[in-house]
Amino acid sequence: MRFIGSEGYEHVWRSKVRTLGPFYLLLWDDPINKQMKTNMKLYRGVNLTDEQLATYERMAKFPGICHSFQAFTSCSRNRKKAEEFGDTLFIMEVLFAFTADLSALSQYPNEEEELITPGICFSVQRIEFEKKTNKRLIYMKLRQRFSGKYG
Repeated sequence: MRFIGSEGYEHVWRSKVRTLGPFYLLLWDDPINKQMKTNMKLYRGVNLTDEQLATYERMAKFPGICHSFQAFTSCSRNRKKAEEFGDTLFIMEVLFAFTADLSALSQYPNEEEELITPGICFSVQRIEFEKKTNKRLIYMKLRQRFSGKYG
């Protein structure tokens, strides 16, 4: 998961605006995506470097501060499926946000894929280690920064 404001990645996303911009617009204006999602849990399994983990640990010290996703981020509504990947599990509580349900379009509909679009805000609430699964759990809250899409 990349961070907005990361100078190391800025040139990457800026170079993709011409191709990903129209794709993002299609997802954003999707006629099926008119309802903001609320009270939903999403999961993402990843491998984090020590440096990335340290960044999330710093964020967890200030759970009221919002950060935002810099890129499209694939998640699952199925925790068991997400736990199959990586040494870290993001557990994201969607307070209110526009996300795209990709399961009907996916070659793997049982993964229950949900796409978080760039610009969705998140705050890191806490980090725990779960011995049963041998994974770090990073708890986050997600919300749409601006709710002016339809009003």
